[in-house]
Amino acid sequence: MESDRFDLIVVGAGISGMTAAAAAASRGLRVGLVNAGPGQFVFGGGCVESQQLRPNEAPATLGEAIAFFCDVTRQAGCPFRGGLGERRHLPTIMGSFQTVALAPFSQWNSDVDEPRRAAVVGITGLSSFDAAFVTERLTDNARRLGFNSRYVAREITLSTAPGTVASTLQCANRFDREPRFRQELLDALTPVTRDVDLIILPGLLGLHSKEPDIAAFERALDCPLCELPTLPPSVPGLRLFHALEAHLRKIGVEVFSGFSVNRLDLGEGRCTGVWIDTPARPLHLLSEAVILASGQFSAGLLGAEFFGTDGWLRPITRSGAPLADNLYAAGALLRNTGGHGGNERAILTGYRAGMLAAGQGGRYAAE
Repeated sequence: MESDRFDLIVVGAGISGMTAAAAAASRGLRVGLVNAGPGQFVFGGGCVESQQLRPNEAPATLGEAIAFFCDVTRQAGCPFRGGLGERRHLPTIMGSFQTVALAPFSQWNSDVDEPRRAAVVGITGLSSFDAAFVTERLTDNARRLGFNSRYVAREITLSTAPGTVASTLQCANRFDREPRFRQELLDALTPVTRDVDLIILPGLLGLHSKEPDIAAFERALDCPLCELPTLPPSVPGLRLFHALEAHLRKIGVEVFSGFSVNRLDLGEGRCTGVWIDTPARPLHLLSEAVILASGQFSAGLLGAEFFGTDGWLRPITRSGAPLADNLYAAGALLRNTGGHGGNERAILTGYRAGMLAAGQGGRYAAE
């Protein structure tokens, strides 16, 4: 097998690109995933908001796509909770409530619809999270919306490495690597649990931790936990990115991380590969199909002729002709056509694009 030839190349490592790569790999294709860095979802936690797509934008495959995505995240060790029919009101660091259908497991516990007393816990010296502000805003918004949950602010002090300033990323790295730090965090939180039913923390429970790791910490604390994504990049978002990337590698996807695509091979109605920026010289990857899932950056690769997408997610010209029969778009690039939907659209279009590419067969996977 030639190392630079693929059945499918996916450009972009957001939720749409990773879903597309997983979908195509599940059908036996040899897949390459090229990305310059994590997708936009690491700016938040990856939640899927409730009923984002309009009825005419939500085909029957939406449920299939969501089920596939939930299965992939479960296999990756960062499962999502919820479903398309769910409506949970989860708190944010701005003290508002986000209505979601699905959320990563570490954020799912904090539904305001369930009456409880929750402690919003800040950390001394952590400037990106103000527990008193969050508590005041959550209390006001919960009262205004008729919710029965109550919130109290608490603060704990944790050690910091010499010469460093406390940050969620530093705490997350220490949570991953230092059993002593995990015990220190547990000891600091234990007194807080005495008069509350839930602990709400800024996201810091590890960049590489999986559900069993956080569940074990929660059992030791003997109190439910919830993480709030803080200023980007958020720890829960990065954790999801790392977990999905590791899972894709495990199922055979070849990942080219840290490199951008500078050109597509377009000609005679086909896209035969991509050129990516690597340190020594541009690397040429050949492919039977290509999916562009790197947001608005992808539009620059398509040139001035790009006008939108057709019903098969193929980029088209103003006349409606596809730029290439084997070239697909997914995720935020579709906003050019006036669509909405955020992560729900990303999952749906990523899954559909991956399956459409898989329908062209797996020439190199069979070798």
